[in-house]
Amino acid sequence: CDVSKSVAAAAQFLLTFLYSLNEVVDRMEAFAFSGRMISVNDVMDENKVETAILEVLKKIGFQQTDYGKSLEDFCDLHLDQIDRHTTVIFLGDARSNYADPRVDLFATIQKRCRAMIWLNPEPESYWGQGDSVMQRYQPFCHVAKPCNTLGQLERIIEDVLRTYIPN
Repeated sequence: CDVSKSVAAAAQFLLTFLYSLNEVVDRMEAFAFSGRMISVNDVMDENKVETAILEVLKKIGFQQTDYGKSLEDFCDLHLDQIDRHTTVIFLGDARSNYADPRVDLFATIQKRCRAMIWLNPEPESYWGQGDSVMQRYQPFCHVAKPCNTLGQLERIIEDVLRTYIPN
């Protein structure tokens, strides 16, 4: 979950979604990032939603985004947790402040997982504009959708469950 400056308006929405997932998914590893990526499992497990969101934002929120550095952090510390049973969900706008987005690492994660899903709080027309590298990540995503309302989120979840959850 991206909690950087560029998603400040959507950070609470994204973190609320992450928190809700943590409540219903048995085996979930949750991470938040701006310039660097950190695990937020303990924060999500030990706090109510409002407190958890504030704690995550206090630890790492509203800094400049560096998707490449965050992907490096993930691959260095957690890549071995990804296998063909894993669904990876990115929540963020893919704005990396013109830093190297490390698409190679994103592709490595995609090759190891069952499904790669990206929920972007920006409209699709913004993807690829300015410092957005969403169009570079998109070919490696099984699902890449704009998502900044509960209605959009509900439709995406229904589609994902229908497509990627075995009967």
